[in-house]
Amino acid sequence: MPSLRLKLAALALAAGFAAAIGGCATNPVTGGTDIVTMSEAQEIELGRKMHPQILQQYGRFDDEELQQYVNEVGQRIAIKSHRPNLQYTFTVLDSEDVNAFALPGGYVYITRGIMAYLNSEAELAAVLGHEIGHVTARHSVRQQTGATAAGVGAMVVGILTGSGDLANVANMAGSALISGYGRDMELEADELGAEYLNRIGYEPEAMIDVVRL
Repeated sequence: MPSLRLKLAALALAAGFAAAIGGCATNPVTGGTDIVTMSEAQEIELGRKMHPQILQQYGRFDDEELQQYVNEVGQRIAIKSHRPNLQYTFTVLDSEDVNAFALPGGYVYITRGIMAYLNSEAELAAVLGHEIGHVTARHSVRQQTGATAAGVGAMVVGILTGSGDLANVANMAGSALISGYGRDMELEADELGAEYLNRIGYEPEAMIDVVRL
């Protein structure tokens, strides 16, 4: 059974963690309050540092006309998003993977692999709008906060109960919760992407077409 000293240490750890993540930020999309561990400046800096690593891993597609076209479409959407003041960067990656993703702070990527399946500019805008939705709703920041909370929560359970098995269960429960957030975030990004399409004059139904890819 854990000693009183260990239990007090666990409670102190939990209190310290609560203070650490106690920074509240207004969600740019909903207007509600998010408890996050990362400021907007830190979010932007993280994306800036990761960007070269993405380019090194995948390679930048050597077609400047296509790069400019994708950037122009992306910038038209971004300026109508919930975070128009971010400096967005849109990059076509030299990868056959059918994929698109975004880093914190406004870095959006689309592969040449997925572009081969797109049938219109509206569908391209839908893919980019979905990824912009992840950025505007700060999904990566919220996900990181959830991961940190789950890890510390499992540690505290283990210390308070003296049971490694219960700590493992708590950790798995936290992971499942985070996965659930991921699914919710994907749906939210779809909704935001469709909203942004409508704002710039594309048919929101294009989002349905690209979701099938």
